[in-house]
Amino acid sequence: MVTPNDDNANAVIADLQRAKTPPETVPTTGQDASPDGLQNILRGYQCGTVYKAPFAEPQAAAALAIMLRAGVTPPDSLVNATTQDTEIGKDIKSVYTTPVWVTTDNMADTVIKDNVLKTSDVCVASLADACKAAGIQ
Repeated sequence: MVTPNDDNANAVIADLQRAKTPPETVPTTGQDASPDGLQNILRGYQCGTVYKAPFAEPQAAAALAIMLRAGVTPPDSLVNATTQDTEIGKDIKSVYTTPVWVTTDNMADTVIKDNVLKTSDVCVASLADACKAAGIQ
């Protein structure tokens, strides 16, 4: 089961828990790397969450603005996609940043390392062992 964000996944997972469905039974996903979503991953109720580093889009936008202001054509490595403008019927060059799939294997090296969330936001007492196993100190 794929859910659009961690908040919706939380609702699905709460229903699964009320029904006494064991962890790792129903594949549930989310996005936004919320504290609840990360905790659900650590508990085994959520497969992963989509994470976009909060600095990636502003850095790309700043680089693009500087290049355009200087009259420099941005490289394809920056302007790396197109988006269909349905009003004018054309593809518009776009900058897409790459999302990261966060699981217990890379949680410490992504969301926690980037200081998006504090360890204390994720690692509540009941998850101390799971956090330690995931390398989150």
